[in-house]
Amino acid sequence: MAVVVLGSINLDLILQVDRFPQAGETKLAQGLTVSPGGKGANQALAARRMGAPTILLGSVGDDPYARQALTYLQQDGVDLTHVLTTRQWSTGLAFITVNARGENTILLHAGANQATGDHALAALDRLLRPSDVLLMQSEVALAVVAEAAMLARRRGATVIWDPAPALANPPPVLFKVDALVPNQGEAEVLTEIAVRDIKSAKSAACRLVEWGAGLAVVKLGSEGLVWAEEGQVHYCPAEPVQAIDTVGAGDMFAGALAALRGEGMSWKEAIHWANRAAGLSTTRRGAQPAFPRREEVIR
Repeated sequence: MAVVVLGSINLDLILQVDRFPQAGETKLAQGLTVSPGGKGANQALAARRMGAPTILLGSVGDDPYARQALTYLQQDGVDLTHVLTTRQWSTGLAFITVNARGENTILLHAGANQATGDHALAALDRLLRPSDVLLMQSEVALAVVAEAAMLARRRGATVIWDPAPALANPPPVLFKVDALVPNQGEAEVLTEIAVRDIKSAKSAACRLVEWGAGLAVVKLGSEGLVWAEEGQVHYCPAEPVQAIDTVGAGDMFAGALAALRGEGMSWKEAIHWANRAAGLSTTRRGAQPAFPRREEVIR
């Protein structure tokens, strides 16, 4: 079994502020952190740190940003054989602002992630086995994500889609995955249900299952998460931690979920452990540097 991640690779530029600026306002930041990121890279590292053999399919530029962006992935042993280096674009960049409550806003420059296409699909065609888990997001072209989902379904592999950032009217095949894991805002975009509380989150999760998802998880940040499958809907509270930075917590959840499901856990058990891993990641600053290893989550 392996977790195969198709997705973005970025370098994150993270600013700490007491509050987000208003339109037209200039504010001084309390700090700056430069860290590897991108939802694909983040989720690949999360899966690897939870113990799964992990392969990343994506693209970087031929520039110094790429070396920084791949640092933790290389150190932790993620298979980067199929990461394309292109001179057409620079490595993707994310400009992130984190306030005193640990909330964040993100602006993305896709860069080399736009090159992720035929080479990634060809690699996936060679690599993917029925025992594998394919984990994807929406920071590369949705047409590529949809094609990968269809390929994985033909192979009998498990498919997990994290629809971030959410776009209205995605290809129908992406609703028919084994697990769909949006956050609150993404669930609203996908279902057109105003997700404001646990009750409305349950409605959104149920609608996603009605539309074809085997499992739908709606992440509610500090309120926890809900999930629906086979006519049943459940609630799981957030871990009782002192969050200082929520950047990457959703990616930690998705990567952990893929790793744990891949090794044979039930969805319920994998969701609970992934929720703990995501909660622990919010107690540290940054995305990838904050991701816990499996033994830390168990402790």
